[in-house]
Amino acid sequence: MRISNGYWLFYLLALFVSSFANADVPENPDKIDGARSFVYKKVDDIKLRLHVFGSASDQLVPKPLIVFFFGGGFKHGSVAQFVPHCKLLANLGMISVVADYRVKLRHGTTPAEAIEDGIDAILWLRSKSSELNFNANKVIAGGGSSGGYLAAVAAHFDVDPGSKDLGSRPNALALFNPGLGYPKNKWRFSDGFEKYSPYMNLDDNSVPTFIAHGKDDSVVPYLHAEKYCEKLKDLGGYCELHGYDNAEHAFFNLNKHQGRYYRDTTSKLVEFLQMNNYL
Repeated sequence: MRISNGYWLFYLLALFVSSFANADVPENPDKIDGARSFVYKKVDDIKLRLHVFGSASDQLVPKPLIVFFFGGGFKHGSVAQFVPHCKLLANLGMISVVADYRVKLRHGTTPAEAIEDGIDAILWLRSKSSELNFNANKVIAGGGSSGGYLAAVAAHFDVDPGSKDLGSRPNALALFNPGLGYPKNKWRFSDGFEKYSPYMNLDDNSVPTFIAHGKDDSVVPYLHAEKYCEKLKDLGGYCELHGYDNAEHAFFNLNKHQGRYYRDTTSKLVEFLQMNNYL
């Protein structure tokens, strides 16, 4: 699909720092140990891959699926970021996926192309639900920071090629310090911002949402997550916000704080998935 690359992207400057200097950003891998890897999209000579964890052996019981998008401010980032989450959830019976998408320092692209890729990844996955043995009506999208923003945009910007089972809108969200398009300084935003703001597009059909967010996050303020959850609840939806004192941006990764926050946030995510009948 194609996203209009207009001035609305100014909002994303908090995540996408303007810098045109060359940088040594390694390519994401073609394969990841323990995963089945698929090319879901080709753009010129770029191949974007999904890495799928979990067994497709039990064909009688289609499983729920969760797909994660890495963070990195749309500039860089590693598809391996959420591999620990995927392995944990696959061991609990889910099909779990990490998705590659285009970023500035690797592909010379903007957030608009990243949004296109995130939506196309979900569309491709849903088209392969039988092959991958998952329930197309139990798809969770997740991610951290800019990756969380991609997941949240997909939940509010559905691309439906004609079948409910094949649309790009996930059934739930699992977000970690996500960008949410909260218009604290809306006067700064140009026309078109609202279309791609998860916060501005919340309505009474918005999907159940899990958010883990550090209260000392200087990149995406904790206030944004609070406002998002508050609005979703006011609309009658379900939002579960876990705030962490003295925790900064990206606090939840396995390689941070000796894995303490990783263990706590994944434990709470599992409880959210169980409560919503995904586990």
